Amino acid sequence: MFTRILLAAAVSAAFSAQAFAEVTIGGSIEADVYYVDSQAKGYKGEVELDVEPRLFFSGSDKLDNGSKVIWKIWTGVENYRDNTAAGGELNTGSSARTWGNREAWGGWQGDWGTLRLGKIYSPTYLKLDWPYGNLGGAMHVAEVGVIGFNPENAINYDSPNWGGFTFSGQYSFRGQNNQVDGKSSEYFYDITAGFAKAGFMIDAGYQETRNDGGSEKDKMYFVAGGYNFGAFTMKGGFKSWDCQAGAGCNSFAGPQQEQYWLQGIYSAGKHTVGLTYNYFTEAENAAGNKIDDSDTNVLFGQWNYALSNNTSGYVQLRYAMNGQNGGIGANYGTSYGNAVDADSYRLLIGTWTGF
Repeated sequence: MFTRILLAAAVSAAFSAQAFAEVTIGGSIEADVYYVDSQAKGYKGEVELDVEPRLFFSGSDKLDNGSKVIWKIWTGVENYRDNTAAGGELNTGSSARTWGNREAWGGWQGDWGTLRLGKIYSPTYLKLDWPYGNLGGAMHVAEVGVIGFNPENAINYDSPNWGGFTFSGQYSFRGQNNQVDGKSSEYFYDITAGFAKAGFMIDAGYQETRNDGGSEKDKMYFVAGGYNFGAFTMKGGFKSWDCQAGAGCNSFAGPQQEQYWLQGIYSAGKHTVGLTYNYFTEAENAAGNKIDDSDTNVLFGQWNYALSNNTSGYVQLRYAMNGQNGGIGANYGTSYGNAVDADSYRLLIGTWTGF
């Protein structure tokens, strides 16, 4: 799946120099075309592309005590990135096409776990993205309501696997604007724990952040689980977010909202089919008052076909149904104002290749 280059052999052969650490080059390419439309007044349906080339360099060096120094630089040049955008301290998903815009970190790994420093994907986002957000749920399950995606200036610890139990913790200094006397420091932290064994899985996570000099905090948590019955897998979960501080929560209809989802997956040979239902409750405004008729129902399904060991083709359909004050569409372009009292859908076909 990956191209591995042992620099020690190459450099020693060419220059008879001291051996260097091992380096791995890898990545993926996703190429999709889709049609998206909304019933919102003034919205015109259109064909769009989603092209996501991603490349990473990672490596390790085994130390004399048996542990390893590890590092990674991961860059995305997706077509939806804006080259004029700098990105935020907690999320650079739509920032410019710059070196290391997805991840850039160094750390250490041993029997005691993994410790990393730098720009690192948050434990909660990774848990929601996989295994719960696969087969079409990248936006609605893995992103809506989440506060921190890939925070800057983060310290991240991942535990070993103790008989199926794992946990992770992350603390980010965000922009490191923490040196003003008399002002509260900005921060972000994320904690997850999970257990997986014999087809059963359960996970939970909590995120919290505060702006520089602020007193209010944004908070988000989730609980999810599932069970594999052989060819069938059932998964479901719950999320809740309260973003009164406005420090970076990915909210839509209002700063406080909850979500429930249920997913069924069937696999047979090269075929995998998944169907997921999401319900987003009525939101609350900054004053804590309920926003009437602001709930959203989202149904999405996806059929995957394995074209090779490294490539999958797929067809995906999302359909979102909003109340009079709902804010979540079939994609980001049909959300917010384009989702109010409107249904929307997106039909997509594409391929994904890992290398």
